[in-house]
Amino acid sequence: GVYSTSASSGEYSKSASSGEYSKSASSGVYSTSEQNGASGIAASIGSGGKAKAGPNGLLIVCVWVESEKRYRACVGNVGEDGIKADTWYKVEDGKLVECKS
Repeated sequence: GVYSTSASSGEYSKSASSGEYSKSASSGVYSTSEQNGASGIAASIGSGGKAKAGPNGLLIVCVWVESEKRYRACVGNVGEDGIKADTWYKVEDGKLVECKS
Protein backbone atom coordinates (compact mmCIF):
# COMPACT_ATOMS: atom_id res chain seq x y z
CA GLY A 1 0.00 0.00 0.00
CA VAL A 2 0.93 3.66 0.06
CA TYR A 3 4.08 4.27 2.17
CA SER A 4 4.68 0.52 2.58
CA THR A 5 8.13 -0.75 3.58
CA SER A 6 9.93 -4.05 3.10
CA ALA A 7 13.35 -5.31 4.13
CA SER A 8 15.32 -8.55 3.94
CA SER A 9 18.87 -9.67 4.61
CA GLY A 10 21.15 -12.57 3.76
CA GLU A 11 22.77 -13.93 0.62
CA TYR A 12 20.37 -13.90 -2.34
CA SER A 13 17.73 -12.12 -0.22
CA LYS A 14 14.76 -10.53 -1.96
CA SER A 15 12.65 -7.58 -0.92
CA ALA A 16 9.65 -6.01 -2.63
CA SER A 17 7.12 -3.30 -1.79
CA SER A 18 4.33 -1.66 -3.73
CA GLY A 19 2.39 1.56 -3.56
CA GLU A 20 3.26 5.21 -3.93
CA TYR A 21 6.19 6.32 -1.76
CA SER A 22 6.96 2.71 -0.76
CA LYS A 23 10.46 1.60 0.19
CA SER A 24 12.25 -1.69 -0.35
CA ALA A 25 15.69 -2.67 0.90
CA SER A 26 17.70 -5.87 0.92
CA SER A 27 21.19 -6.61 2.11
CA GLY A 28 23.63 -9.40 1.44
CA VAL A 29 25.57 -10.66 -1.53
CA TYR A 30 23.39 -10.96 -4.67
CA SER A 31 20.36 -9.42 -2.96
CA THR A 32 17.51 -7.90 -4.97
CA SER A 33 15.17 -5.04 -4.17
CA GLU A 34 12.01 -4.17 -6.08
CA GLN A 35 9.72 -1.18 -5.55
CA ASN A 36 6.46 -0.74 -7.45
CA GLY A 37 4.51 2.51 -7.50
CA ALA A 38 5.47 6.14 -7.96
CA SER A 39 8.20 7.98 -6.05
CA GLY A 40 9.59 5.07 -4.04
CA ILE A 41 13.05 3.78 -3.19
CA ALA A 42 14.71 0.43 -3.99
CA ALA A 43 18.09 -0.31 -2.38
CA SER A 44 20.31 -3.37 -2.74
CA ILE A 45 23.06 -3.21 -0.13
CA GLY A 46 25.72 -5.82 -0.85
CA SER A 47 27.88 -6.78 -3.79
CA GLY A 48 26.37 -8.32 -6.90
CA GLY A 49 22.82 -7.14 -6.25
CA LYS A 50 20.21 -5.45 -8.39
CA ALA A 51 17.25 -3.10 -7.94
CA LYS A 52 14.29 -1.69 -9.82
CA ALA A 53 11.82 1.08 -8.99
CA GLY A 54 8.64 2.60 -10.39
CA PRO A 55 8.11 6.03 -11.97
CA ASN A 56 10.05 8.84 -10.24
CA GLY A 57 11.75 6.22 -8.06
CA LEU A 58 15.24 6.13 -6.63
CA LEU A 59 17.68 3.23 -7.12
CA ILE A 60 20.62 2.46 -4.85
CA VAL A 61 22.87 -0.48 -5.72
CA CYS A 62 26.13 -1.21 -3.91
CA VAL A 63 29.24 -3.02 -5.08
CA TRP A 64 32.44 -4.17 -3.36
CA VAL A 65 35.58 -2.60 -4.85
CA GLU A 66 38.37 -5.03 -4.03
CA SER A 67 41.21 -2.66 -4.91
CA GLU A 68 39.87 -0.12 -2.38
CA LYS A 69 38.71 -2.67 0.22
CA ARG A 70 35.35 -0.88 0.52
CA TYR A 71 31.81 -0.68 -0.79
CA ARG A 72 30.67 1.95 -3.26
CA ALA A 73 27.07 2.95 -3.94
CA CYS A 74 25.62 3.81 -7.33
CA VAL A 75 22.50 5.94 -7.23
CA GLY A 76 20.05 6.67 -10.02
CA ASN A 77 16.77 8.49 -10.37
CA VAL A 78 14.14 6.96 -12.63
CA GLY A 79 13.51 9.33 -15.52
CA GLU A 80 17.02 10.82 -15.46
CA ASP A 81 20.20 9.80 -17.32
CA GLY A 82 18.40 7.01 -19.16
CA ILE A 83 17.21 5.19 -16.01
CA LYS A 84 13.87 3.52 -16.79
CA ALA A 85 10.98 2.60 -14.50
CA ASP A 86 10.24 -1.05 -13.79
CA THR A 87 13.64 -2.14 -15.12
CA TRP A 88 16.31 -4.09 -13.22
CA TYR A 89 19.70 -2.38 -12.75
CA LYS A 90 23.05 -3.64 -11.48
CA VAL A 91 26.49 -2.06 -11.16
CA GLU A 92 29.16 -2.50 -13.84
CA ASP A 93 32.36 -0.46 -13.99
CA GLY A 94 31.04 1.88 -11.29
CA LYS A 95 27.78 2.70 -13.07
CA LEU A 96 24.19 1.51 -13.05
CA VAL A 97 23.49 -0.62 -16.11
CA GLU A 98 20.32 -2.35 -17.23
CA CYS A 99 20.23 -6.06 -16.52
CA LYS A 100 19.83 -8.06 -19.70
CA SER A 101 18.40 -11.19 -18.05
